[in-house]
Amino acid sequence: MNHLTPSALSRRNLLFGAGAGIAALGLGACANPDKVGKSSSAGGSGSSDGLVVYDGGGAWGAAQRKAYFEPFQKETGIKLTTSIAPPSAQLKAAIEAGKPGMDVIDLNGSRVATWARTGLIQKIDYGQWDDTSLKAKFHPYPALEYAVPSLIFAVQLAYSKKALGGKDMTRWADLWDASLPGKRSLFPGNGPGGCTLEIALLADGVKPEDLYPLDVDRALAKIGKLRSRVLKFWESGAESVQLLTDGEISALAAWNGRIQDAVGKGADVQSTFNQAILQVDYWAIPKGSRNVEGALRFIEFCSRPDRQAEFAKLITYAPTTQEAYRHISDERQKLLATSQHNLDKTIAQDNDFWGSSAGRGKTQEEMAIDRWQKWLTKA
Repeated sequence: MNHLTPSALSRRNLLFGAGAGIAALGLGACANPDKVGKSSSAGGSGSSDGLVVYDGGGAWGAAQRKAYFEPFQKETGIKLTTSIAPPSAQLKAAIEAGKPGMDVIDLNGSRVATWARTGLIQKIDYGQWDDTSLKAKFHPYPALEYAVPSLIFAVQLAYSKKALGGKDMTRWADLWDASLPGKRSLFPGNGPGGCTLEIALLADGVKPEDLYPLDVDRALAKIGKLRSRVLKFWESGAESVQLLTDGEISALAAWNGRIQDAVGKGADVQSTFNQAILQVDYWAIPKGSRNVEGALRFIEFCSRPDRQAEFAKLITYAPTTQEAYRHISDERQKLLATSQHNLDKTIAQDNDFWGSSAGRGKTQEEMAIDRWQKWLTKA
């Protein structure tokens, strides 16, 4: 059973990527990413005025380019420029200074409420969309007042059957199973990123519907029982599955896109969507955007089922509308977290929890960072 509620949303690490290079986008390929461009004021259909949009980089950016950037520019005539986001603190400072540098940014679900509350992002005027019916079609994550779902992914249990002596893993508790050999790896438990605290609680027998609010003490105690078998807490998606394919570990928790990429390259990697934890990213318009009209048009374009389907065919991030699956083959659907094959097996990370107050002027995420650092010094 899938345990999603309208308030149970999610995320990775806020904005993805680092550095602030901005690349001009032509219809064929991106230009030199070291050249910094500037966004122009808003323009209507057929306008040559600029729009600066977040680019995920790598395979993600390549999929965005083919599914969104190039066809949007061709259809609307709006010149589109892409930007790799700077670290969140730097972006916040730029927005507060009235110079965000982008018209459309990418936010992890756990950050939307905080950024909206502090005035860093603008309300989405859905009334300006050509197809206002799209707003009601997002599932399992709804469209929000300040942000629009852009993609869905999941943290999965992945393992090497060979390293486990021919045995399979089917649930998070198997990571702790002493009869299954080899080292393990998890993302640091310092926030929502790799769902580490949630994983520990599920492995300890907590039911999905009882996960939130998280019992952090119980989660850290459970991780402590695995600590001697954790080779390391991985810091990047690339590093995570590499530890498995290099034979340094036998099992870990990792993002489904990274897992599938390794499988596609012939790696000895198995995985399951059972108890996989869903996470979601959103499009948002920063305060101070110089092309709000263009930003709204772009976000609507990316929300169309045909565009969502095209994106999901290029990278294993799931579409944000179920209608997109009408355009996706059954075989491809098996690799996507929210398809008919997998959705009921998954659990949604609760964005409302992670963005809520933990007291002393800190969010739950900020408190988790403090708790994790103290735990590491004692572990």
